[in-house]
Amino acid sequence: MALSLQHDRLMRVSHSHVQATARDDSHEQQIVALRLLQHPCSYLEWEHQHSQLMQRICQPARLRTQIVRMRATTLALIHRRSVFEYLRDRKITGAKRHQYIALFYGSRDYANSVVVEHGHYTRSWISASCSRFIGAEILHDEAFEAPLTTYEQWYREYFRVFCDMQLDSADSASLTCNQALLPFLKERAQLARAELLRLR
Repeated sequence: MALSLQHDRLMRVSHSHVQATARDDSHEQQIVALRLLQHPCSYLEWEHQHSQLMQRICQPARLRTQIVRMRATTLALIHRRSVFEYLRDRKITGAKRHQYIALFYGSRDYANSVVVEHGHYTRSWISASCSRFIGAEILHDEAFEAPLTTYEQWYREYFRVFCDMQLDSADSASLTCNQALLPFLKERAQLARAELLRLR
């Protein structure tokens, strides 16, 4: 393993990973990578943002610190794509869909906000996939295997209940149950995050 991560190498690996994902018809998110490659402007926007992320990861001189930053960056990307994933997975429509988007975009134009959020989701998903690949396959960091999968699942559960609470306020029984459950889910996700970042 190299003494430290280099920006140019991280970008080369990332580009190759996006292309490989787009060719892999067995990959769950093949279509996300394929669509990004088919739209040059979107690809350049992703490339610019991803390059900034990789640059921040490479800033420290010590490999150990770089790896921790790679883990933290991957977690942040998982958080960023959660907004659109909830919208998709819950199949929210109508007035509730508008209400949900307003939670994050306030009074801004609804249609434009959905487009913007989908762009954030696409870029975040691709970058998270790249950083996860680098962590697992290049760095052979065990944190990018089961610990990351566990955190991703637990954070998704926390975020789902949090959003359910915002949208189901008329259902008092559901709201009471979620209010009791949310602190536990939040603490569980926070502990998993802390443990993942501490792994050596």
